[in-house]
Amino acid sequence: MVLNPHRKYYALLKETMTTLYDDVFWPQDAVFMERNSRDFINRIRRVDINAEAVCDVFLGSPRGNTLFCTHLTFKSVKRVFYPKHNPSRPNYDAFRKPDGGYGSLLSVVFHDDKDAIVFYDTIETAKGPSLGTNFTLTSPYTILAHYSELEWAAQFGVERGLVRISVGLEETEKIVSVFKSALKAIERHGA
Repeated sequence: MVLNPHRKYYALLKETMTTLYDDVFWPQDAVFMERNSRDFINRIRRVDINAEAVCDVFLGSPRGNTLFCTHLTFKSVKRVFYPKHNPSRPNYDAFRKPDGGYGSLLSVVFHDDKDAIVFYDTIETAKGPSLGTNFTLTSPYTILAHYSELEWAAQFGVERGLVRISVGLEETEKIVSVFKSALKAIERHGA
């Protein structure tokens, strides 16, 4: 926690932190943190590759041939939010390492909330709002984060049916297959 010395409650918070908080890092936690960090770069590269492959499934085209979501094969997909394929890409590229990717997080919006429901119910990934696991997580982001304020979120362009995906370390072909299968379920459901 960082305390701002120029804020009204700084002195009270500082005193509370000093008397109640003991900054002790459990030794075994430190061992596990170090052990888990050894292959961090390889894990990040893997999730970058997997996230881009999943994004390509939604965009429905070969890698690298789409820019700013101009071509969508699956008619149910309205928009994909992923830095590589969004107008904000230059902001990411300005700070991204030359060999770096665009991260493991992407979101998708469907034309119809019913399609989002079919997709979410069908997708064979773990479900939940957490990020940073070694496995892929899918969550109905807007419903979870803004359930009691959906109209408020909508006024800022955050659609009710937005699905957020945190892509993990699975085999690329396997995770691609999982997402293709869920998208095909929408097509079958609408037929």
